[in-house]
Amino acid sequence: MNRPRASRAPRKVPQAARPVEPLPPPLPLALLDHPLDYFLSEHHRHRIYLVGLRQAATAGSVDREVARRLFGFLAVELPLHWADEKIDLLPCLLRLARPEDGLGDVLARLDADHAASALAVGRIMAGLFEAMMSRQAVLRLDPALRATMQAYATSKARHLAIENAVVLAIAGVRLRKPDLAAISSAMKVRRVTHHVDHA
Repeated sequence: MNRPRASRAPRKVPQAARPVEPLPPPLPLALLDHPLDYFLSEHHRHRIYLVGLRQAATAGSVDREVARRLFGFLAVELPLHWADEKIDLLPCLLRLARPEDGLGDVLARLDADHAASALAVGRIMAGLFEAMMSRQAVLRLDPALRATMQAYATSKARHLAIENAVVLAIAGVRLRKPDLAAISSAMKVRRVTHHVDHA
């Protein structure tokens, strides 16, 4: 008597982890009238994208649309944010900071972080782009890419905490209305020039 064959276990289909919160669009352009508030809100928004990177790395896969949003953020919006800081905010703040602020050491550390971040972001973008070449709805992520995403997300979270607690706190005390107006204007021009869609 032939025994019935045991049915094979269903093949597991990779399921992408979803960010805790939906990946948000760029902030409203009107918020740039208050540039320090804009920076704080943008940092919160960055943290949500870091959650997306962490969860995709943990799952080992990511939905195509989430990958597209993560790639766009890293390729377009993050460089704009770095330019806001490097070209507008920090030079102005350095001119007005006092020795007791201890800003020089903090900025030296943040500069080193930016250099490491730029390398990591380049690798993540390359990895996401390669994954998106697949026609699958759920994209598998290479183990090396996953490790880079986790390390970057951890490092960037620390970086944002320092910027909020030290840099923006000092800016709130030292920057005057004309300084803030100049920073606001430059940030607006940068976004219009790069055709960034805002909420």
